[in-house]
Amino acid sequence: MVDPQPYDQVRLHPAPAHTHGIDPTTTLIVADTVDDQPDTYVLWHLDTHPDHHDWAAAVTTGDIRTITRITPTGDVRTWTPSP
Repeated sequence: MVDPQPYDQVRLHPAPAHTHGIDPTTTLIVADTVDDQPDTYVLWHLDTHPDHHDWAAAVTTGDIRTITRITPTGDVRTWTPSP
């Protein structure tokens, strides 16, 4: 597939997840890309998480275990990115 885009949901590999202080089974949302740093993504907790407004992390594609994209028509696709 393709690289993550804003609003995609991701899960991190265990080591980067623990570095950022989260459980690797936690689903995060891609909030933005970093313009001057290719392959870098800003992640937030989902809006249902109590720390939604108090936590963010910047990661690279190599830190991401899975990407899930939900399309406007309701299609769901999950894939593993290529670092």
